[in-house]
Amino acid sequence: MERLKTLRKKRKVTQIRLSIAAEVSQETISAYESGKASPSIETLIKIADFLNTSTDYLLGRIKDDKPLSQIANDIVDEQLTTLIYNYAKLSKAKQKDLIWYSNAIENKES
Repeated sequence: MERLKTLRKKRKVTQIRLSIAAEVSQETISAYESGKASPSIETLIKIADFLNTSTDYLLGRIKDDKPLSQIANDIVDEQLTTLIYNYAKLSKAKQKDLIWYSNAIENKES
């Protein structure tokens, strides 16, 4: 977990403090950072939550160290939020109609 050490230092967190939050030993955190060991899923989640990041970032799957919820908020603008809100208020039948209509618009030749 090559990103763990970098992010821990960026967040100004010691190995000891992180070990307490993750409920593992400081030696275990050191082993994670050096690649000698890998955390369980439960421990990975605790580490990500404590460092305010995503497990995907720690695993090297995404480049942004922000939590996924923040990344999603950055992507979702006001118009999309309104569309989702209005969609949620529709009946199931009308939701299907809206999906059909949006597909038709997407596939329409200009």
